[in-house]
Amino acid sequence: MTGGELAALARQAQAGDSVARDELLVELYCSVRKHIYLVLGSRALVDDAVQETMFALYRGLAGFRGDTSSPRTWALAIATRVAYRMRAKEARYDLTEDVSADASVFDLAPAAAAELEMLQRALAKLTPKKRDAFVLIAIFELSAEEAGRVLEIPANTAASQYRHARAELHARFKRFDETAQLRGAEAPGPVES
Repeated sequence: MTGGELAALARQAQAGDSVARDELLVELYCSVRKHIYLVLGSRALVDDAVQETMFALYRGLAGFRGDTSSPRTWALAIATRVAYRMRAKEARYDLTEDVSADASVFDLAPAAAAELEMLQRALAKLTPKKRDAFVLIAIFELSAEEAGRVLEIPANTAASQYRHARAELHARFKRFDETAQLRGAEAPGPVES
């Protein structure tokens, strides 16, 4: 659904249309869940964070202005704040990271789950600020300006964090590819008779 269609649904929901409200929240749910899953990295907290975010969206819909951001950007901003709180809670209680891939979040075929798990592990190695900027710009395709609004930082800072994250991920995957090629070269070939 386009940003304009989401904005129209938001206006209808604010006018009291409960069907539009429900449709808007369903549309935002997928983005919120994916964002929180990629940002937190811990499946143990994702469901709680998604539920808290959706409740905040429901409560805050009447106050959504829409003049500076789309409903999706607004939802991701709220999801980011909830994820920050959950991340702080996780650090306080020293919970362990569970980076095993949950393909159901992305509606993926089982074969793609391995790639998702590799991405999740790589994202977990980034600092939280870089990971947040990367997820918003690369995966959710927000502009640096929109990502900056979501993260409550200047657009140039969001763009810089994204570039640093992308460079770190590129280096990490390059090393992974080189290691995989070395392992493949060491593997014995088929025996001919």
